[in-house]
Amino acid sequence: MRVRGGSAEDVDEGRRLSVLDLVGLAAGGVVGSGWLLAAGQAHWAAGGDAVWAWVIGGAVMLLIAAVMVELGIAAPKTGGLIFLPLQAAGPLVATVVAAALWIVYAVNPASEAAAMVRGLAHWFPSLLRSGHTGGLPTGLDRANDLSFTGALCAVVLMMAVVGFNLLPARRLIRLNLFITVIKVLVPLLIVVCLTFAATDAAGSCTPGDAWYLSGQSGGADRLRGQADHFSALYVVLGGGIIYAYIGFQAPLDFAGNIKRRGMGEAARLRWAVYGTLVGAVALYTALQYVFSQNCGSLAADMLQSPYAQFATAASMTWLAWLIRLNAVLSPMGSGIVFTHALTREVAALSRAHLTHRGLQTARRASFKFRGAEIDAYWMILIVNLVIGLTTLALVRGNWEQLVALNSVPIMVVYAMPGVVLVALPGTDATWLRTTVRWALAYTAFVAIALVIHEAGWADVWRGMAGVGTGAALLLALPWLAGRDLPYIGRVLRHYDAREHLSRFTRRGDPAVRPLLLLVGYIAVLVGCTGLRELFGESAAPVTRTVSVLAALVVFPLLVRAARRYMDRVKPTLPHQGAAPRPRVSAET
Repeated sequence: MRVRGGSAEDVDEGRRLSVLDLVGLAAGGVVGSGWLLAAGQAHWAAGGDAVWAWVIGGAVMLLIAAVMVELGIAAPKTGGLIFLPLQAAGPLVATVVAAALWIVYAVNPASEAAAMVRGLAHWFPSLLRSGHTGGLPTGLDRANDLSFTGALCAVVLMMAVVGFNLLPARRLIRLNLFITVIKVLVPLLIVVCLTFAATDAAGSCTPGDAWYLSGQSGGADRLRGQADHFSALYVVLGGGIIYAYIGFQAPLDFAGNIKRRGMGEAARLRWAVYGTLVGAVALYTALQYVFSQNCGSLAADMLQSPYAQFATAASMTWLAWLIRLNAVLSPMGSGIVFTHALTREVAALSRAHLTHRGLQTARRASFKFRGAEIDAYWMILIVNLVIGLTTLALVRGNWEQLVALNSVPIMVVYAMPGVVLVALPGTDATWLRTTVRWALAYTAFVAIALVIHEAGWADVWRGMAGVGTGAALLLALPWLAGRDLPYIGRVLRHYDAREHLSRFTRRGDPAVRPLLLLVGYIAVLVGCTGLRELFGESAAPVTRTVSVLAALVVFPLLVRAARRYMDRVKPTLPHQGAAPRPRVSAET
């Protein structure tokens, strides 16, 4: 409900979330389609080491989460993943981060919709393309691409996710909590029931199984072409494991909404994020173990959920039915959380005038229903739906490619909170706490570089190309809107965002240096990944070392550049325990 006389931001910051609400957001984002579809990829890629891939991925995410939680405690702000880089490093860096975040959050519902269609394909096989023989895809029809009917089904499912986000925020949070409880219970049942009902000895599955080959974007060629590249580290990002952990940051998207009474904001944030991630590591590791123990019972029919096949082989028909139901419910719940979080992040982007100002105005942020005024940011929901549908069409609904467009750009988003955390002035931290923050942020920055390097060229270039395209659009559209261009000028005439490209022509502009450092660093990582692809595994030790050294050098330079920017443009930052009040960005 809207409070009379308050802005949309005041109302948004005024709502208070409990630990249970935050856990629902975190677990609701994490437990999506990743655990359903990544175990097979991980097993064929790394064999028995696949379990360690989940542990490594969880450890990396816990490290990143520790940095982000510390930042959320130091400067709690709803929409802070965009707002805080803007305040600390300027609008140019914030634009790159915003482009990466927007891509991840808008594409996630598309990937979850593709996963839901796969789940429904058990009952309706025509939802997926059938142009494959003997389990292997042929021609242009890849076995996991959506058919025309499947594409229409995905569109309907994405629209359903948007429809849920039109509910009042409190009802949506409660609905998400209910869905999350159900979709966590099912994998727990899988672990409990199937651990002692293994139908096949561990390690009997081989990478040549038709079931796996038919489930890959690129099929046998990709599997054999990257055989020397398979490792636990590769699987962490390229195999969808990082994707399975994405979503823990949902409570951080709402850091300005956390209850302050009782245990306090900091404790609630830590319980929600750390509890969710530790629980996810334990659950996903156990699920991978179950997969390795039962994979011999898999059929060549890729329409069947692997865990549902295990349950059927163990004569647990009731469990197979629950798994197939959860194959639709689990991705939908995750899509709802990501869509809800994105509205707040894009609203922050719009308030900062880095994208069209009209996206978060009262007229486009709320609507009346049965006499009540609901703040749902409906215009942002429509824009995000268009982005998601466009991406879904471009990759023809292929889940693996959509995963790459989630997993790689999110690393760009995760890299900046560490820089912001150690660069922020006046957080009232002790010397010990400051030292710990430096160590966490520095280590996380290097770990992110290593994970990107191990992802593989195909995933990295797609993800980074998406970030580059998004950043170019956010920067170029305001510039184009100010020029009287034929045809396009009429379309962009009402585009209301601040033009920042002119900063490159201003001598000594403090916002330029952080951007050049960030873009140069990303270029080095992409180049190292490309060289590894070009020269093979013999070049891996060199390119891996260069990537790590680049991270070690660039991190302190980015921190110094951010501090220099804040010396010139004083930031307006929220502080823990401060009463919610209107804030004006240094860039607005």
